[in-house]
Amino acid sequence: MLVRALGLAALVFGALVWTGRAQYLGAHFVSGFVVAAAVFVLAVIALTKSRVIPGILGVLFAVLLPVVGLKQLPLTFHALGAIQLAHIVLALAVIGVAESLFAAIRRPR
Repeated sequence: MLVRALGLAALVFGALVWTGRAQYLGAHFVSGFVVAAAVFVLAVIALTKSRVIPGILGVLFAVLLPVVGLKQLPLTFHALGAIQLAHIVLALAVIGVAESLFAAIRRPR
């Protein structure tokens, strides 16, 4: 639930930044990094419960999200290039990965 809410907030802040409201960049960074950190924690928990494939995917996505996001700097407003599109798709995928990780952690062995 936390990842869903913060992921939605990060997407909204990102859309605001894209429309030229640079004052929301800090909020976008913070919410995005918290999403990545939460997914990383879920991935580590999954790995400790022998859920290897979801755990590795979670770690991979948790690292890729901020890396791809930071590759967009310096910002060019109103221009949606390949890196921005990749970041949006990755952000949506991270929310799904978090849901899968949570399900894998709760599933009995």
